[in-house]
Order: sequence, then structure tokens, then C-alpha cells
Amino acid sequence: MNKASIPILELLAESDLALPASTISHNLNRTLTDAPSRATVFRAIEPLEDYELIRPTGGDSTHYEITAKGRAYLAGDLDAEALERGEE
Repeated sequence: MNKASIPILELLAESDLALPASTISHNLNRTLTDAPSRATVFRAIEPLEDYELIRPTGGDSTHYEITAKGRAYLAGDLDAEALERGEE
């Protein structure tokens, strides 16, 4: 995970939309003073998906939505060390 991970999760949670990575990056740049770069956002997607914090929607793997596990992580009910160890 990187500096874009939390902002990505927050954006998906607050919008409650399925968004492509490019739109996520665009909106983070619009709303954050110190927004992560587009490359950083794109690099964050795969680990977030691997940890099951986000998932692709339907048959379209380019749009992502936050999962219940992602919401639990944002709420502080699941910590990063537990994710890395594969614990839930």
C-alpha cells in the first residue's frame, strides 16, 4: 500500500460509486492539496484489490468499488499489519 491507498478508499466510500483508476486520480487531484500522482494511484489499485479492500465491478475490471472489508479498514476495525499477515 502507498500514500494513495487511504485517499482512494475514502473517495470510493464517500462517493459510493464504482470508478476507474483515472477518474479516481482526477478527483483526488481536484480535492486534495497534496494529491498523489496518477502513477501512485495506479500502483495502489492492485494491492488494494489483493487485500480485498476494493473490487472490480461486474465484468468490467477497470471500475472499482470499496468492499465491506475496505470500509472496516477505514473505520479502524482492521489494521494494515493484520492485512499483511493475511489475518482478518
